[in-house]
Amino acid sequence: MKKVLILSCLFGLCIISLHSQGEDPKQMSMTLNQCVAKALEGNLDIAVQSFNPEINEAAISQAREIFLPDFRVEFSNENLDNLTSWGVEGINYTTKQHMYTFSLNQKFVTGADIALRYLNYTTKTTKNLTAVNPQYYNRFTLEITQPLLKNMGPKITRYEIDRAENQRDISKIELDSTVLQKVYEVEEAYWNLVYAMENLKVRELSLVQSREQHKSSREAARIGAGSALDVLKAKTEVAQAEDQVLAARSQVEMYEDQLKEILNLDTLGFEGQMSIIPADEPKIDRPDISFEQALKLAMERNPDVARLDKQIENSSLDISYHKNQLLPQLDLNFSLWYLGQGGIRSFYLNNNPFTGIVVDQEERSRIDAFKDILDRKYQNWQVRLNLSIPLENLFSRARLTQARLEKDQITAEKERLEKTVYFDLLEVFKDLNNNEKRIGSTARYREMVEKKLEAEHQRYRLGLTGPEWLFSYQRELAQAKADEIQAVTTYKKSVAKLEKILGISLDKKGLLYRKK
Repeated sequence: MKKVLILSCLFGLCIISLHSQGEDPKQMSMTLNQCVAKALEGNLDIAVQSFNPEINEAAISQAREIFLPDFRVEFSNENLDNLTSWGVEGINYTTKQHMYTFSLNQKFVTGADIALRYLNYTTKTTKNLTAVNPQYYNRFTLEITQPLLKNMGPKITRYEIDRAENQRDISKIELDSTVLQKVYEVEEAYWNLVYAMENLKVRELSLVQSREQHKSSREAARIGAGSALDVLKAKTEVAQAEDQVLAARSQVEMYEDQLKEILNLDTLGFEGQMSIIPADEPKIDRPDISFEQALKLAMERNPDVARLDKQIENSSLDISYHKNQLLPQLDLNFSLWYLGQGGIRSFYLNNNPFTGIVVDQEERSRIDAFKDILDRKYQNWQVRLNLSIPLENLFSRARLTQARLEKDQITAEKERLEKTVYFDLLEVFKDLNNNEKRIGSTARYREMVEKKLEAEHQRYRLGLTGPEWLFSYQRELAQAKADEIQAVTTYKKSVAKLEKILGISLDKKGLLYRKK
């Protein structure tokens, strides 16, 4: 999009410069690059598609959020009034509990989930025979869960991220494809307008010559050196030339309207009422690239081929993911936790709480309970394996089959596209070769017709031939000039088509005009 903005600025500066020089306000001289910048600036298809890469960037960010840590805080406050059937505890008792939990969870690229949890609660109860009351309990836990089969490995963990990145790349490729298509449409319309305007000049010149010949015929008839038939033939020739000028002018208007439509000019506004005058001449820049080099470059840069490559990558990711999902769920779990306890501990006579006689008490604060954890006074750990085999994985492989079929379909589509690109390139190279030869042949033919017309003029002045031959050669010369111009503009359109197939943007056109 930066290139589009740069070209748009250049377009604006050129328009201001033209108006400052006092150019005809009803005409707007534009180069090909200015036309391209104007077309890309206001094209709605490009404007719509330019949002897709940004949308997919947001999808990538969302997919990456699985690696963001998850921090949670929980708080609970309970007041329980319990009835009991064991009289030793009391007929009923009340328990009050305040609990805080802090947890931090993190997923790793291997598929492992690591959780850190800190639990702190305070319990105060009226239940008899309670050894510690009130009680300050702390627990710090480290839990690691690592899948060993299903959901194991970076490729599976990053599945959604990789797919989102490929989709982002596809949206950029589709945007480039739309831009390349629009550039080609501008170039084609531009050179069509160049041909139409040059053809109009040729027809207008032919009309001037026909009118001069008509004037000479009338003068010759007046002095007796010519006949009324010669005057009629000259007048007929003028009418035919006028008809050709009208047809040529209509063609100019048609191609100009096509270019204006591509440039998104408001036909009812100021720009739409102005005539576009192409400022670039149709010079011949011959691409210096072989067919083999062009084919290799097309397979590397052609947006349609690149898009299918990315879709094949996505299909490969789908196959790997769904194949992995058919595996049993075997998880390795490791837990490590440290405990800490505080509060008022009662020591009973003979270490028997049923005596009901408290001989001593020990009071430990909340800080003492937390120090138990720091000192790792009560260390506990556990290792276990969990195996789960869903029955659907044993009997249903529909998703994997679907992913494989989609990859085969896209691969076949790519092969078809590569053949299409091959034959399109072959056709373009043939067109370039034929059009280059046609440029030379039409130029030589036009030169010969000019010589024939000059000789016919001399014969006519000497009275050795009638005006019908002169008119015939004049028409032939006009057509020869039009054919020569058409050969050049057709060659330029063939080059534009080659650039489109190769996926070459405006800033990379030098690739075609130097040796690899």
